[in-house]
Amino acid sequence: MGNNTVITPSDLAMDEREQIIEAIRSGCVDAFVVEDREGHAVYTLQNADLPYSTLVQSMQQGAAMLSANGDIIFCNPSLATLLGKSGESLVGTSLPDLVHSDDCAAFEQLLSSGKTHAAEGEVRLVKLDGSIFPAGLSVTSLARDGSVIGVLVTDLTTKKANAELVSRIQQVQDDERRSIARELHDSVGQLLAAVNMNLAAARQDALKLNSSLSALLDDSSVMIAQVSKEIRTISHLLHPPLLDVAGLCSAIRWYVDGFRERSRIQVDLDMASDLGRLSAEAEIAIFRVVQECLTNVYRHSGSESCSVKLERESDVLRLEIRDSGRGMPKPSQPSGHSGLGLRGMEERLRQLGGTLKVDSIGKGTTIVAVLPVSEATENVA
Repeated sequence: MGNNTVITPSDLAMDEREQIIEAIRSGCVDAFVVEDREGHAVYTLQNADLPYSTLVQSMQQGAAMLSANGDIIFCNPSLATLLGKSGESLVGTSLPDLVHSDDCAAFEQLLSSGKTHAAEGEVRLVKLDGSIFPAGLSVTSLARDGSVIGVLVTDLTTKKANAELVSRIQQVQDDERRSIARELHDSVGQLLAAVNMNLAAARQDALKLNSSLSALLDDSSVMIAQVSKEIRTISHLLHPPLLDVAGLCSAIRWYVDGFRERSRIQVDLDMASDLGRLSAEAEIAIFRVVQECLTNVYRHSGSESCSVKLERESDVLRLEIRDSGRGMPKPSQPSGHSGLGLRGMEERLRQLGGTLKVDSIGKGTTIVAVLPVSEATENVA
């Protein structure tokens, strides 16, 4: 067991501070006490025979204890592995020096916020070999005066890669839907129109032959008209032309009207007549959320009614879809569902700076999508 050292930061000379850091590096100190106005706070370091130390040491997540100016006082093996360095070499190192130069300001702001309240953010960290990786930081003060700060570090490389993959898949799906919709409308639709014209010509001659043949041709014309209508509906569901021509509001009204007719579910739509034009990516994102949510209401909720509310509040677009059905199994957050629908919607919005929240406690489900309206999402004519 090492020595317990009482540290009063303001009373330490530079050489004394260096001696303390060296003692921590060599393992001579496994715990220290920070003395402040509120009394003494004990902090456990490496090799301490306390459960908390064992827990921190065995964490898969990187953990560090920093001084007020960001110097590493202690770190666990996971953080050392993340940064490609040894734990001993990291002690005494300034964590800001390991932050990518473009993210230094964001890190300083995060560190400053962490001195007064728990704060979270993302920065890029630089490994020993010079490679860069995205990291999520959770920062909180371990002393009332902010003289000691705890930091948890999570490698976001895999999460970012998965998000980019989901985004690419969604883009491919959107392009493929648009292509199939165009093909159905332009090719199959035109062929069915030609067949219908041929039947009309044959029907005129059939009247001269017998009534039964004429009746068959009439039935065939009716069926072709029904097939044409179904293909047009499928084409528009794959990619509604109104979305490109008239904008989001018109496309949502068209979809909700068709959904009411097809599902026999009452939908209360509350939406302004014109919310302005957004970028193609933002409009298709909101439209797909409406489409996915109403499909889930029909397939899973058992609700006989639901409501859709879309409003624009200054620089934010807010969509709320609510039903009174059986609700969703826990966990109710999008990332906890096994299906790809909610996760896909969440990621689509996240790529545009938006959020998706699912509340399914008790009876019914409420889904709220929020999308910032900025120069990136507004469609400037």
